[in-house]
Amino acid sequence: MKLNAMLLLILSILLSCGAGCTDTGKYALSAKGSTLGIGGEFTTAIASNVNARVGINMLDYDYDGELEDIDYDLGFDFFSVTGLVDWYVFDGSFRLSGGVLSMDHEVNLDARPIENQEIGETTYTPAEIGTLSGCIEIDQIAPYVGIGWGNPLTHNRRWGFTCDFGVAFISTPDVSLSATGPAASLAGDLAKETAEIEDELDPFKYYPVIAVSFFYRF
Repeated sequence: MKLNAMLLLILSILLSCGAGCTDTGKYALSAKGSTLGIGGEFTTAIASNVNARVGINMLDYDYDGELEDIDYDLGFDFFSVTGLVDWYVFDGSFRLSGGVLSMDHEVNLDARPIENQEIGETTYTPAEIGTLSGCIEIDQIAPYVGIGWGNPLTHNRRWGFTCDFGVAFISTPDVSLSATGPAASLAGDLAKETAEIEDELDPFKYYPVIAVSFFYRF
């Protein structure tokens, strides 16, 4: 619902500007798709070769499936706010970018094993496990650096595309696991699995940010 409302607002602003805004060249609105989700961005110039951007990104997606004898429900719930500064080094389209991201990302999984599964160092039956629930969470403010191409405030066009390639420096994502099954040793083995998953997620301290934007300058 939030995402639909945001996209409708962006579209309404773009249409109204296309119908009647004077072309000052000072501002731009962008619709954006990225590894942070889908969102919008506002850009303004703060110097002759420096722009500032603020944006909001969201993703709310659920998927049901079966993998390796496990029925599962997978959900992605992403929300982030970005504040970035772009420096056009050669007075062209290439830019260096830096800023901060406020991220509130969750990946949730509910799994119901059909066959026996090994958790920690123990093999459990489906009845002993019940429903296995897991959550991977990123909830923090992170610095960002990157590069990109395209200047939405260039005066030779009012519409166009830009792209970004960068990294947000986050802490290791938090992981939680729980199960509804009655096995007494399950909690201890889930704690071992949680530690192993957090170790495997350690490389994601460098969260990749890849984005493509469609802008309108006004």
